[in-house]
Amino acid sequence: MRVLHIDTGLEWRGGQRQALTLHKGLLSHNIESLFLGNQAGELYQLCENNNEEKYAGFTFNGELSSTTHGEIQKIVQEFKPTIIHCHDSHSAKLGSRFHKSCTIFHTRRVSYPIKLLSRYFKYKNIDVHVCVSEDIRRYMSQHFNNTFTIHSCVDLKRFQHKKINDVFQQRAKTNLVYVGAFSHQKGLDILMYAFSKLTKNHADVALHLVGDGELLTAIQQLSTTLNIDDKVWFYGARNDVESFYLNADYVVCPSVSGEGSSGVIKEGMAAGKIVIASDLTANSELIDNGINGLLFQNQNSDSLKLKLEQVIDKKIVINSQEINKKISLFDCNYLVKSYIELYKNQAKQ
Repeated sequence: MRVLHIDTGLEWRGGQRQALTLHKGLLSHNIESLFLGNQAGELYQLCENNNEEKYAGFTFNGELSSTTHGEIQKIVQEFKPTIIHCHDSHSAKLGSRFHKSCTIFHTRRVSYPIKLLSRYFKYKNIDVHVCVSEDIRRYMSQHFNNTFTIHSCVDLKRFQHKKINDVFQQRAKTNLVYVGAFSHQKGLDILMYAFSKLTKNHADVALHLVGDGELLTAIQQLSTTLNIDDKVWFYGARNDVESFYLNADYVVCPSVSGEGSSGVIKEGMAAGKIVIASDLTANSELIDNGINGLLFQNQNSDSLKLKLEQVIDKKIVINSQEINKKISLFDCNYLVKSYIELYKNQAKQ
């Protein structure tokens, strides 16, 4: 079995972390694996800097050109994969061109609907659709055969025996942490309104926001408008997010749509923290409400504020052992073994 992974992305994202983890896991199981990344992307540069094993690059600027196809075709001819695993939308179009000689896998990481033309053209030659949540799989099964669920994983070692550096600009009695993009689907406005209401009866609280994106300026302005800018701290994109999770009292994931299998929820739980998340269907696969975390009504700032008050005031108590038990289900060893089994069962003979 020889597996060729393709990812076209430019920016480092959770899905790329998952793809690289799978590639390295396959190598550790003595399975021939080659990771093919966009030479202009952060993932390829990361592989270069860390001297990762078995990776290569190709040229991609967002369009399928003859140059891109030629570069990938050459690698396919040399590596002779039995499986091509596509890890993002563009790579599905690139990889599926080789469906006659390889089994084509595609991992679907978001819950957005797929356009009609894409269903019939981009994804028609995909043999196996792997979904990172059962919510996504149910949707995909309406349009495609061979749909499976393998939740994305979290490397628990990232949060174990790690020195906790105090990264907060100012520490309060209670510290809430958000990690993620500043984009519409992440529900940051819901978080800001909920936090504003929370400060009315809880003065010694701080909100620490880690990330960047198109809404950064708007959220900073909203913080000023709500008169909470003395309690809200912005850190931009960071490569030491583990320290923020470990310093947090609570982690908040207010996403309003689009979550596949939230890395923020799993990373927060891996750090041993109580996570308060919106009750999106995919989120409820990760959090058992009131047992190992809390779910609030999606897009409802009053509901989020109430959940925050309940944990801060100890009206709801979450047992750390329950958090540890849940997050153990998403260990990366399980992800790698699940993919190996699926590869073996689905590869063309």
